[in-house]
Amino acid sequence: MPLHHRAVIGIDGRYKIWTNNQKRREKAVGKNNESHAAGVDQETMRKVMRRLLPLMMLLMIVNQIDRSNIGFAALTMNKDLGLTPYMYGLAAGMFSLGYILFEVPSNLILTKVGVNRWIARIMLTWGLVTIGMAFVVGPNSLYVARFLLGVAEAGFQPGMTFYVLSWIPLAERARFTGIWFIAVPLSPIIGGPLAGLLLQLDGVLGLAGWQWIFIMEGMPAVLLSVVTWRYLTPRPAIAEWLEPAERDALERMLERENADVHGGVHPTLRNTLMNGRVLVLGLLYIGMNMGMYAANVWMPTIVKSLGSLGNLETTLVISVIWAVASATSIFWGRRSDRVQERYWHLGLALLFGAAGFSVSAYVGSPALAMAGLTAAVAGILSGYVVFWVIPGTFLTGMAAAAGIALMNSMGNLGGFLGPFVVGWLRESTGSFQIALHVLAGAMVISGLIAIAIRPGKPMARSPSLLAPTE
Repeated sequence: MPLHHRAVIGIDGRYKIWTNNQKRREKAVGKNNESHAAGVDQETMRKVMRRLLPLMMLLMIVNQIDRSNIGFAALTMNKDLGLTPYMYGLAAGMFSLGYILFEVPSNLILTKVGVNRWIARIMLTWGLVTIGMAFVVGPNSLYVARFLLGVAEAGFQPGMTFYVLSWIPLAERARFTGIWFIAVPLSPIIGGPLAGLLLQLDGVLGLAGWQWIFIMEGMPAVLLSVVTWRYLTPRPAIAEWLEPAERDALERMLERENADVHGGVHPTLRNTLMNGRVLVLGLLYIGMNMGMYAANVWMPTIVKSLGSLGNLETTLVISVIWAVASATSIFWGRRSDRVQERYWHLGLALLFGAAGFSVSAYVGSPALAMAGLTAAVAGILSGYVVFWVIPGTFLTGMAAAAGIALMNSMGNLGGFLGPFVVGWLRESTGSFQIALHVLAGAMVISGLIAIAIRPGKPMARSPSLLAPTE
């Protein structure tokens, strides 16, 4: 095997060789984007978008609601179960420990049994576990339930990201991912007020309002598992809703891009899991997830602590925060696609989010604190949109499935640390100020890593596949 290839798939310290090789690959991909675009017409890509995006967005909304609804339930659950901030933070973080342990095996199984079948299985089990969380009776049972939820859900997001790589050409991935990831801010926009209303059911049928949150928000995942099995077409080659010529053209384009990415050499599973870039991106993702998970499970409590808002009003304020973040992430994803640059866009987004956390910690005005939290969420979400395009620039096939799962598993360490550290510092200091600075520091480190590992100049600019014709 040539030295330059070993430098990419191993960890041998030859960073300069690694980055030079990556630059050559990205230039090759960028150079070929225009010829690839000529092979798939705009109508084919519109069909793909219309078919895939609505269901993928719906699944992501349900996923995000079920993994973060504990934050809204906490508004009354913590008192009912006698949870301290430390206990609640630990329980929230236990989700990520279960996720970490089973994510890589889950994504490898996905490539064997098919995306539609495996994602349907994931949804069925996580829906049932979410419903079961309504019946926890104390901190220990809540720890177990959250851990099992992570086990059940392991592989969903990296599996869906792998699905994007199986369908969407490189030049359109940030745009597609940006639209798909609108589901992340839409989940609290929808789930927040829904949770606020469900909390009003306190006492109905002898159940507390927080119990109704878990029951009612777990049911959609169970029902959608059947839809997913039947509707989520695994790959273009068997898409009966495309014309034969459209299927062939899309398959050929994706095959050519995959060949460009690996230069004709396909790394083994072992080499992928020891890939220097995979490991560095996984490290970077830890800081991102510290911010995202902490925001997901602590924001309702933080927002409520800033004033005298009721539970329903708190959920509505959070909806506005995520709506602004959604618009920001769409703009940032489109800009990244337009200039075909990822690393600066990722780094700057994370630094912006870090500044938002710091502002929310410093100021005494609730309005400015809300503005800081909005900036923090907007930065994180914009970073997510760009981050998940990067794996497809150097991984395909089984390597992509394993590499994406490993990155997400490493990142989920941040998913444990973020909520836990916030709870611990909140209980130790009596405020969120130091905790917010810690989140900001983690985001700064991740942003600087993204900028430091950029392979070189941006890829050659190429026309959008969905751009209007003249």
